Amino acid sequence: MKRWVRTVALAVCVAMLPGCWDQANIEDLTLSLTTGIDLDEKDNLMVYMAAPVFSKEAKKKNEVYEFRSKTLRVARNRFDAVVSALTVGGKSQILFLGKRLTERGDWFPLTDTFFRDGKQTVNAKVVLVNGPVSDVIHHYPKDKPRLSFHLTRLLDKNNQRNFTVRTTLQKLIDQKYEKGMTISITELKLNKEIEVTGTALLDRRGKYKGSLNQQESSLLLILQRRTVEEVPFSIHVPNERKSGVFASDIVSFNAGVEKVKIKTAYNQGKFRFDVGIQLSGALTQRLFPFDFSKKGGELEAAIEKQLDKQFSELVKKFQSLKIDPVGFGIIARAYQYKEFKQVQEQWGDVLAKADVNVKVKLTLKSSGAIK
Repeated sequence: MKRWVRTVALAVCVAMLPGCWDQANIEDLTLSLTTGIDLDEKDNLMVYMAAPVFSKEAKKKNEVYEFRSKTLRVARNRFDAVVSALTVGGKSQILFLGKRLTERGDWFPLTDTFFRDGKQTVNAKVVLVNGPVSDVIHHYPKDKPRLSFHLTRLLDKNNQRNFTVRTTLQKLIDQKYEKGMTISITELKLNKEIEVTGTALLDRRGKYKGSLNQQESSLLLILQRRTVEEVPFSIHVPNERKSGVFASDIVSFNAGVEKVKIKTAYNQGKFRFDVGIQLSGALTQRLFPFDFSKKGGELEAAIEKQLDKQFSELVKKFQSLKIDPVGFGIIARAYQYKEFKQVQEQWGDVLAKADVNVKVKLTLKSSGAIK
């Protein structure tokens, strides 16, 4: 009897398990991993879709289609009509935005299908292409993996090294409707190879306003408190002389972010922000003679002065563009709600007139493996 009960129980459990009757081989699927939207020279909307090819007979391991279309949804239907394998939605990893498109500032409604269609994903990385999207999406590097996989690894690596921000579709829409912050996304371009150049800055509408290089992007990530690992720095020390043609006044170090604290106040019709940043790290390169054991404090002070200058210049750049990728407005709303509420619709203009002071405190724990 016990054996019979066990058999029936096992049969019921097996029947409840999901079966493999509807399995699909990967060779029979089309995974649209990369999507791009851009404008051509006549301002027609161009939609690009790329998918890896897993067929052994195929010579190219990546198929790319481009359509002149009115919307992404219409282009998706045309994509389904031309591919031979079964299209699988919700697998997008990258959304490319052409710089020409973002310079208009009215492109954001085009992304509606990603948020409205439950089969789509909102985890795709959003990237601005400094140039035509077609050049990047049709690029076939011979010594790299399939383009979609190569780009995903490239973006992840640069974010991990703190060379650019990581903005998904979900974070994009959060920044779009956050009145105390503006949009920042990864920027890349194609020279001989695809290169991540830094971060693109957009206003609340999504209009392109400017760009940051890799070093400036690292500073932005520190201010945003979104660094992943230690941040690499190479700083010129003004008091050290150059020798010959080499830049021997440079000192390099990797710094971990200990604390970033932003205080805000409102006086005489102006906001004030005091930013305190604590960094700690170790030297990785020093191209000039220096007794670190006796004068380590002097070197720290010299580097702090240069970092203060770099952060201040970065904030002034934001103010001149009337944008707030850091999120100073979020801090203002939290601590000066009444005043922020009155100016939230013009926050970019208000931040441009605010007083922002940045002070860096650096602790170098060692000078490396040699004296």
